[in-house]
Amino acid sequence: MPAIGLQLYTLRRPFAENPIGTLEQIKKVGYDSVEFAAPLEMDFKALGARMKEIDLDCPSVHVGLADINDRADQVLAMAKALGARFIVLPFVDPNGADWSAVVKQLSAFAKRAKDEGFRVAYHHHHFEFDNSRGFRPFDVLVGETDPTLIFFELDLYWLKKGGEEPVAMIEKLGERVKLLHLKDMAPDGKMTDVGSGTLDFPAMIEAGRKAGVEYSFVEHDVPPAPYWPSVETSLKYLRGLSERAG
Repeated sequence: MPAIGLQLYTLRRPFAENPIGTLEQIKKVGYDSVEFAAPLEMDFKALGARMKEIDLDCPSVHVGLADINDRADQVLAMAKALGARFIVLPFVDPNGADWSAVVKQLSAFAKRAKDEGFRVAYHHHHFEFDNSRGFRPFDVLVGETDPTLIFFELDLYWLKKGGEEPVAMIEKLGERVKLLHLKDMAPDGKMTDVGSGTLDFPAMIEAGRKAGVEYSFVEHDVPPAPYWPSVETSLKYLRGLSERAG
């Protein structure tokens, strides 16, 4: 299995209180990397320097559409300070969203980001698979973007929640899938620690490997306090899969 990362949104509360200490603890727990989700006002040079000291990689950062549109210089500076290779749009408010406009905005940013050495991806939730407006936003995102310019970060939990089969979607998008969010689904449909639910992680991870996924991140949107046992449980399960695979 490739390096296992953690999406910082999982630990947003401890990270807000003690950013450096949280990053250090993530490394001690055993994660190889983190995916950032943090306000642009933070001192990313200091954070990036400390991460380099403790050998904690940051392959990817999440950045909202407003910041991509209005503060592109700061977004790119943040990504450079952290040593990121991917910049990911993680959420678009679905209420009345103009998805064709989103595609144009994201594509314009992606062209500039590519010139500066970054790749851009879109991270979905379940609502992109809703057909109530006569189309599925996810189909717009796939069909109206340049496959050499816009990639995807597939969220395994939200795929299932949206009525999709994760393995089939990974296989369908193929090399456009560069990143995965590793989340599990409990029998009642809620999020749970990886390996504690109903999703077939060996099959999904193998499909990702064949598609050329470069980075995978554990995430739990609502881990119970004190949060750390959740990220430790997920990592233990994934490491066990890797050991059993030889």
